[in-house]
Amino acid sequence: MDKIIYTLAVAGMGGFVGIKLKIPAGAFVGAMIAVAIFNIYTEVGHIPSSFKIIAQIVVGGMIGLNFTMETVRGLKDLILPAFILVVGLTVFSIALGFIISKISGIDLITSLFSCSPGGLTDMALISEAYGAQTPKVVLLHLMRLITVITVLPFVIKMFAQYVKS
Repeated sequence: MDKIIYTLAVAGMGGFVGIKLKIPAGAFVGAMIAVAIFNIYTEVGHIPSSFKIIAQIVVGGMIGLNFTMETVRGLKDLILPAFILVVGLTVFSIALGFIISKISGIDLITSLFSCSPGGLTDMALISEAYGAQTPKVVLLHLMRLITVITVLPFVIKMFAQYVKS
């Protein structure tokens, strides 16, 4: 029980630091880094698998809270864009996963989860359930997230200015 308490305390401190430093997905990333360092140096970190199920339930509930009746009413306007988005992202993600797996030697399951367009937290939880190498999935998604947050707004601003002129 002490291992669980220590691990959760370290995760809480890391999450707090991640939020204060305004790191993308700061609570998740801060907790992950803090617990990784804690476990690397002490090898006593432990969280029971039942906690992972609880985390999945909480994340699923939080995602579900994004839906309102107004969201449902607006779905008819999104059918075509959603279809294009889903098909395009799925095909591109699967193709990219295969390419990265072949080029890098990362196993296919890990590569596919690393290339999926889901959020870092969601993909970490789901990838573990499918036997992927979760630390690799998390690191690749973290690189993607940092790139999207730092580069994409600049690129979008450039495109917006180009379209206006």
